[in-house]
Amino acid sequence: MDITLASEDVAAGVAVHVSVRLSSRELNRLFLSGDTLVQLPLDGAVLDADAAPIPRGSIFLSELAGSAEGFSRVFADAAAAAAFEAAVRRQLETALEAP
Repeated sequence: MDITLASEDVAAGVAVHVSVRLSSRELNRLFLSGDTLVQLPLDGAVLDADAAPIPRGSIFLSELAGSAEGFSRVFADAAAAAAFEAAVRRQLETALEAP
């Protein structure tokens, strides 16, 4: 699994971009064992006025891996962005481990 987590300063705070690429073998294993739901913490997130009224709290690993853009969330400060990165990375690194 190729995991990319990148932060950048934006006008509203710090944006964190998450993307995942899975090999064919990993995709097969994911679908055979059941898709993994990745939690997307909201602590410190800056809510976008143009977004859905309820911010997204989770995403399926297959959806994240299938998205060319990945997923992005903006946080008010670097500490909240770093906590989000750490939480998402932990989940992704263990997502395809055998039970």
